Amino acid sequence: MATLRVGLNARLLASADRRGFNRYTAELVRALAAAGRVEPVLFSDAPIHPVHRLETVARVLRFVRPQPLWQHRWLPGALRRERIDVFHAPAHWGVPWHAPCPVIATIHDLADRELPELRPGGSLRAAARHEMEQWLVVRRTRRIIAVSQWTAESIHRHLGVERERIAVTVEGAAPAFDTPPDAALVASTRAEHGLRDPYFLYVGGFDPRKNLGAIVRALAALPAEQRPRVALVGQGGEAAEALRLEAAAAGVEGWLPFVGAVDDRALAALYAGAVAVVMPSWLEGFGLPLVEAMHAGTPAVISSAGSLPEIAGEAALVFPPGDPAALADAMRRLATDGELRETLALRARARAPLYTWARAAEQTADVYQAAAG
Repeated sequence: MATLRVGLNARLLASADRRGFNRYTAELVRALAAAGRVEPVLFSDAPIHPVHRLETVARVLRFVRPQPLWQHRWLPGALRRERIDVFHAPAHWGVPWHAPCPVIATIHDLADRELPELRPGGSLRAAARHEMEQWLVVRRTRRIIAVSQWTAESIHRHLGVERERIAVTVEGAAPAFDTPPDAALVASTRAEHGLRDPYFLYVGGFDPRKNLGAIVRALAALPAEQRPRVALVGQGGEAAEALRLEAAAAGVEGWLPFVGAVDDRALAALYAGAVAVVMPSWLEGFGLPLVEAMHAGTPAVISSAGSLPEIAGEAALVFPPGDPAALADAMRRLATDGELRETLALRARARAPLYTWARAAEQTADVYQAAAG
């Protein structure tokens, strides 16, 4: 069977951000290239940031403004010239109006449909553009990839896409999270960020969908002598500052250290030193930090919303996202019960092999083959 030449919309990778959609795109491309079943070719209208380490993958760049002109006029011609067999838009958007080959798109979640009350404000023009991009994904693709069964059902329910057009694939964890860091690195990383035992860890964004106010209220519900620290890893900004003010008003600011963004080596050390990872989200289409924690053998406390229970299985304590008291109780139990922590850690390590980028690449290559056939 001839190797498929697969084009991917890599515009996101012009950013140095390595979380979320960017992480998915870069890790999937690397795994696809390593598996050898397809030849990935990246299309972008801006240079791909070196932080993503994709120098060995073929890239086709073209500076065309405005961006819709690049997507709908230049890109289809480039796909034809580069003899692309299948084109993949890996982050909800970026599907050309007409393409000379079958098109695949990944939908990570439908937060705008599931939680319209938390939809960020914006211009009417931006809202119209979002609706058009979603329409293109539904109407101009041969298959749609969902990153969890929960997301697949959300796509079917909200967008009316037939279940047979939806393929569910996994996500994974970078190799850094599979190798336990040595005790000296864990200690030095914790000291660098002023973290004392015991601490919990949150990794991700600070937008309302992440429900970080639940952590503030859970800490406030615990007596000071039982209150653990929850280290927050992620990019700052206005939302992070608002959370800091909320914590100060509740009298728990000292228990919520803001770590900021860190590289994978430091993050692996932070996972290794944590009592557990906390994910209180109102919705997650997948939840990469949960899988990274599983590979690190770190227990998790997760909300019952979205895909998180599906991904974690029995490797986490689960609480309703609207019940901070239940979150407080789960953190108290994990902080004081070593046997429970070890049980959840063993379950996490046993479940981690289900979620690897190598497996994601194999599943995704199957989707490409089916679409091309």
